[in-house]
Amino acid sequence: MKITVTADNREKNSGIPDMLAAKNTNVIFRQLFVGDYMINDDIVIERKTSEDFVQSIIDGRLFSQCAKLRKSGAIPLIVVEGNPFKTLHSIRAEAIKGALLSVSLSWQIPVIRSSGKEDTARLIIMASQKYESPPVFIRRKGLKPKKAQRQQHYVVQGFPGIGPVLAHKLLLDFKTIEQIILADVKSLEKVEGIGKVKATKLFKFFRSGS
Repeated sequence: MKITVTADNREKNSGIPDMLAAKNTNVIFRQLFVGDYMINDDIVIERKTSEDFVQSIIDGRLFSQCAKLRKSGAIPLIVVEGNPFKTLHSIRAEAIKGALLSVSLSWQIPVIRSSGKEDTARLIIMASQKYESPPVFIRRKGLKPKKAQRQQHYVVQGFPGIGPVLAHKLLLDFKTIEQIILADVKSLEKVEGIGKVKATKLFKFFRSGS
């Protein structure tokens, strides 16, 4: 099925809509009240460069944007292009990590890092594919999956090396995203399919600014 993506008018010159169109995606332009891209009117994506992401932390825009994303009624996602820990802004790594945790835990909005515009285009398409083909565990015959459950799953999938299957197993074992983040290496390692290497990588990811 062909994906339909609505792009905000301000994104016309970014090059991403052209990249999406080249990948058999139907792109429509209009002024969006919130976010930069909408996927089938179900997923809203806020795209930020690493510089803009950090600036939005400094001037307070980030959390007001999170509020708008949550009020949109669509599944929210923030894509950050580049490394927010390596920008021209003078800000402590702890402040950035605190903001990332707040967005993920308090606002329940996943933040995915992208290497650049082409990677962002690929992520937009992948987000659509994941949404259209959800994991078996959240399919309920005759019932619509709960949004909170789906959103938690999206957040955990954003962790390094974690796909749909491992995200499901982590949430089964730890129950909440917060408990996953607070877990030590040995606890993470006990989850089937994680292993010591992946557990160590996750542990360091939650506690390192690089």
